[in-house]
Amino acid sequence: MNLKSFREDKLKIRTQAEFADLIGVDQSSISRWEKDPSSMPVDVIQKILVKTGATFEELTGWTKPIPKQLDVDDTWQKADFTKCTLMNYISKALGKYDLPEDLQKAYLDGLRSGIETNMVKPKVAIVGRSDTGKSTIINAFLGSDKMPVAWTPTTSIAVYIKHISERPSFIEEEAWVFANRRGDEVMWDEHKLTDEAYCREWKIAAGGVEILRSFGTRQGENYDKAAGSAVVFLDAPILKTCDIIDLPGFGTETESDDNITFAAAQKADAIIYLSQANGFMRIEDITYLKRNITQLPVWESCGSNDLAPLSNLFVVASQAHTVNNGNRAQLTEILDVGCRNLLKTLPEEYWAERMEASGFTYSDGGWSELRSRFFPYTVDIPDLSEALNKSLKSLLETLPVIIEGKVRDFVKSYVESRKPNLEAEIKNYEGIIADRDKYATLLREIDDKEADRVRENDARKEDVRASITRLHQESVNEFTDYLASTVNVDALVQLMHEKGVKNRREDVELFGSTVQSLIQGKCEAILKAKSKELAEKTKDYVSAFSQDIAETFENNSIQVDFDAGWIFTSALSALGAIGGFGAFLAFTLPHTLALAGLGFSAGSSILYGMMASSVFGPIGLALGLIFATCLGISLFTGGWEKSVAKKIVKAFDENDFAVKFQRTIEEYWDQTEKAFDKAAADLDEKWDHYVADLRNLLDTCDIDEIQQKIAALQYISDFFDNIPL
Repeated sequence: MNLKSFREDKLKIRTQAEFADLIGVDQSSISRWEKDPSSMPVDVIQKILVKTGATFEELTGWTKPIPKQLDVDDTWQKADFTKCTLMNYISKALGKYDLPEDLQKAYLDGLRSGIETNMVKPKVAIVGRSDTGKSTIINAFLGSDKMPVAWTPTTSIAVYIKHISERPSFIEEEAWVFANRRGDEVMWDEHKLTDEAYCREWKIAAGGVEILRSFGTRQGENYDKAAGSAVVFLDAPILKTCDIIDLPGFGTETESDDNITFAAAQKADAIIYLSQANGFMRIEDITYLKRNITQLPVWESCGSNDLAPLSNLFVVASQAHTVNNGNRAQLTEILDVGCRNLLKTLPEEYWAERMEASGFTYSDGGWSELRSRFFPYTVDIPDLSEALNKSLKSLLETLPVIIEGKVRDFVKSYVESRKPNLEAEIKNYEGIIADRDKYATLLREIDDKEADRVRENDARKEDVRASITRLHQESVNEFTDYLASTVNVDALVQLMHEKGVKNRREDVELFGSTVQSLIQGKCEAILKAKSKELAEKTKDYVSAFSQDIAETFENNSIQVDFDAGWIFTSALSALGAIGGFGAFLAFTLPHTLALAGLGFSAGSSILYGMMASSVFGPIGLALGLIFATCLGISLFTGGWEKSVAKKIVKAFDENDFAVKFQRTIEEYWDQTEKAFDKAAADLDEKWDHYVADLRNLLDTCDIDEIQQKIAALQYISDFFDNIPL
């Protein structure tokens, strides 16, 4: 301890006399303690801390040792090599041959974007309330003290922590801070990290990692600058296999922090949820975590990889040393109770959907699988961190292998899907050279039938739109009827009897969370059922479009080379919001086919369910927290069941949740209709372009131009045949 330096440099107090007056001692004592700090009594140290507001660490210069970094084998290196090999192969192929833009879009752009979108390092989100030690656990993983740590709510932005080797050349600093919005766009998109113009538009500050304390903490001097996210580049073994996302503390007084956390956690491949061991899994934790769990990607696949069920979920009792100095038996009981309470609130449908996606069965209603994902943790007692570290290490070393395999499968699937149309297109160009009259007849028949085809197609489009309108109204009506039959005093009392709810605060709070799950689960179930119905209607529409075109080709013994199904589904998958078309994509596209913005980490069987969950997540979270608040502050005595039910009904009505759900249902179906209009318009446009190209070729009969097209298509065919897999 250097008391003199603390007085002069930290407190800016020039004389010993002033310092003596501040803490109520004589100057001679200050003189003696500055010469021999070890002679200072403990009560004086405490008085200095109280009078100055300094921390023990600031006074003594002592810092807690940082645990040894988590040593993770760099299995991402092979996946990254595969990605570089594939992307270089595509780049060299495009460099050697000047392919027309339309052929690049038709055959190569989807392949390239699929590889870029999906061959990415796993993202691990650190989630939890503001006082659970998220930054502490990150620093332990990194083996450094880079991330801001405090006992008060600290992190207020989403911080993407990446390996230093991934820093783009235009970023010279250790960290860049980005605004929370630009125009109508909310949050910087970390997928655009290599886009210099985009990143510079969003950047509001740059510097060393210490800049996070200024812009990224509520104590920072630049906290009011509306920062929303940051990217930091550090050197640690764990960052070679994953990116870490340090998220704002859930449950602070700042609603924007909760929104940032919810949005970023949705994009994570694994979640580490922290809750203090003392007070583990309070109702607010359960309310938030169950939304994370229901939207967690399903990476495990029975018989296909070695991951155990829910391997990408870590529920952590942090600061475990505070429980009777890390008492193992007490910690086990704490974890058991927390898991049991969480399990009570999960929707029953969740396990069935996860089983369909993963192929695993879940014993005891998911108890053993979920309980295996609960861990104690503290940096103060190293052996209490071993289970979490070992499990996380195993996951991070396995995920890159799975990701690489999925991308390889995607490439094979993509080639298999596009090669037949490519070959048909080559054959038809060759046919135009060999028998122009045959294709002229085809064009005449297309022209003769086009007016009728367009009229019939427009009628089918209107039929799809009418179905969307009907499904929209049915969704609202069914959900409204459900609310009327469920969110009333008598129904809630009956439900309490069925669930065996006792007049205990914990039981009552869990019941409120269960009601929230039932309400949101019912809303999502209705949308899933309606989305399945829409999927069938949409498949009929695309099939009819294809059949109308194919019939004319078949009449002239010509193989159709216009893939309406591919064009329509590709147009849908490229949209950011598709509403009720998740089911159509899940059942139409190959299982490993990448969906722009959606990825393929989740099984196709629950893709549309996850998309519905993402729409209603914020409302469900708000509903759960309000139920927790209204039930947690009351003591229920005689007639307690009715009192609980009345509280729930009152909270639901006062906060207009029926209206909020209805508006979100309307938004869901509005997105659906807009997505259909855009995809259908793209299909029409592509067909018109196809006919115009055919007409131009036949009118000019330019053999050289046709041969150039054949040569370009054959080049793509050779490209497909020689992809380095």
